[in-house]
Amino acid sequence: MINLVVLPLVLAGLLSRPEFVQCHLAKRTKIQKEMVCIYRGPNGTIGYHYPMFKFSECPKTFTCRYTPNAKKKVSVQDILDGLKEGFE
Repeated sequence: MINLVVLPLVLAGLLSRPEFVQCHLAKRTKIQKEMVCIYRGPNGTIGYHYPMFKFSECPKTFTCRYTPNAKKKVSVQDILDGLKEGFE
């Protein structure tokens, strides 16, 4: 009986604490007056940072949420195209 109560709590704890990895700066770009820094990490992990004033606010490394193989073979251009569509 205790196992039925403990197991969901353990699973909820694992799901609520995602794994983070170090991502490295891949590109800085400006899309419709919005500055975006794009980061790449291991196994296709992608992260974003939106600086407030200038691109010098984008660190060379950034802690990203680990999402292995989020999409197969995503290029930086694919990311930029997706962001542009989101701002339209």
